[in-house]
Amino acid sequence: MNKQLTFLMCSPRGEKSASHSIGSYLTSLFGEKGITVTSFSVYQTLKKQDKIEEMITSIDNSDIILISSPLYIDQAPYMTIRTMNIITDSFKQGKISKKERHLFAISNAGYLEYYHNSIALKIYEQFAKENDIIWAGGLPIGAAGTYVQYPIPEFLKMLEPLPKEDPRYEIYAKPTKLLDSVIKTSVDYLSRGNTVPNEELQKLEFISMPLEAYIEGGNNGWLEAAKQYDTTDKLRNKPYER
Repeated sequence: MNKQLTFLMCSPRGEKSASHSIGSYLTSLFGEKGITVTSFSVYQTLKKQDKIEEMITSIDNSDIILISSPLYIDQAPYMTIRTMNIITDSFKQGKISKKERHLFAISNAGYLEYYHNSIALKIYEQFAKENDIIWAGGLPIGAAGTYVQYPIPEFLKMLEPLPKEDPRYEIYAKPTKLLDSVIKTSVDYLSRGNTVPNEELQKLEFISMPLEAYIEGGNNGWLEAAKQYDTTDKLRNKPYER
């Protein structure tokens, strides 16, 4: 029988999120390896009991669980935690059978620094241990918002003409190529029933640009948005202070 995977997409932004963009890229690679994928957007799934039951049944049948979630401050958001609590209760109630099953997680930080994802990934690892799921590892992705506008395969095609001496190569092309390589290697390990080696996941422990450049880019983004709405003179207003 073919292996089965349940993809839990945990962003409230749906298809306009890094969680969807990166997670869907992984599921497409799993699909190419003949693994059957069933996807759930948890913010929609948790609104209806029948969809929750469908999710639990899918997990029961699955060999791999893939969680893709944004980072809120420094940990998993409430709905991701709630989803894990529902799954944990289902294990306790016997709705999910005990068998060899892997959990792999993607934690997407808007921050430049990858290490903001550390606490969230520890939470996912603990969730796996509590439910006798094999912790297969997780991707700590910094500056993940890049991949909302530009999905990884499309972004690589756009960046391909860049010469290595172009500053954009170091900031965008090199990190994206590395992320793509780690993703493909992770899918290969998981599809064969293995955990992903730590040394492979640790390749994502890098900062792709100087922090000052990242802050300047963010500030310029705010200024451009303010110009669009003609509010450049109101950026320092404090309307909620009495």
